[in-house]
Amino acid sequence: MKTIVTHTHPDLDAICSVWLLKKFGNHFGNSKVEFVPAGQTYKDRPVDSSPDIVHVDTGHGIFDHHQSNAYTSAAELVLKSLDVNDDKAVKRIVAIVVGDDHAMDLKRPDAGDDMWQFWYGEILSGFKRLYPNDDHRVLAFGLEMLEAVYKTMQQKVDAEKELAEGTAFETRWGKAVACATYNDSVLDVGIRQGFVLVVRKDPGKHYVRVTGRADKNVDLTDACKSFEQKDPQATWYLHPSKVLLRNGSTKNPHMVPTKLHLEEMVEILKT
Repeated sequence: MKTIVTHTHPDLDAICSVWLLKKFGNHFGNSKVEFVPAGQTYKDRPVDSSPDIVHVDTGHGIFDHHQSNAYTSAAELVLKSLDVNDDKAVKRIVAIVVGDDHAMDLKRPDAGDDMWQFWYGEILSGFKRLYPNDDHRVLAFGLEMLEAVYKTMQQKVDAEKELAEGTAFETRWGKAVACATYNDSVLDVGIRQGFVLVVRKDPGKHYVRVTGRADKNVDLTDACKSFEQKDPQATWYLHPSKVLLRNGSTKNPHMVPTKLHLEEMVEILKT
């Protein structure tokens, strides 16, 4: 069995390095993890002297970056050794980890906002304070969080591609886009890209979800009325904010999907 070694009180870089090896490294899936004081090696053995013992973010070996001042991290060094060249989600995650390891988040203009207490690094810091003497528990928590981040990053990468291939159209509020996709992330990603309105129709369940921007004075009241007239059998829900129109929700599995085609909905939303 292979052994991955990292430092005690593991940070995001150390945890991400372990995650990369376990998820993408050959024969590392079931490897055990050992912790040593930062900078040291497992049982004081020479670093990288055994193919079955890999040090990350400690020991000044091939997967440690503390012997130089270069803008890199242990996770990035591990990534370069793995065959994940086509995985954009992994690359983008590691880029964030490198930035975090060099305190780039502190340079953001909104760095003092309370929102950042919900950032992975801050949550991990709080978890280490809850369990200061249980590195394995901290690691397990961090690995599970990274799996969740990886899933959302994959969805974001896919959403960006689907939005680029979607149907763009003009509304009275500005540019909008419509996509036939299973990926619900297109709604939030599209809004963040600057679209005033994003329409998603699920190709399988045929549900439709429309999201608009409140700061652009989007009001979907008339659109909802038109949809109800065109397809009164479907279940329509207009949020009180008037920017969210739903025909389908994981919160209400009994909603009836619309028979309207995406093209029909686009034509209504144009006017």
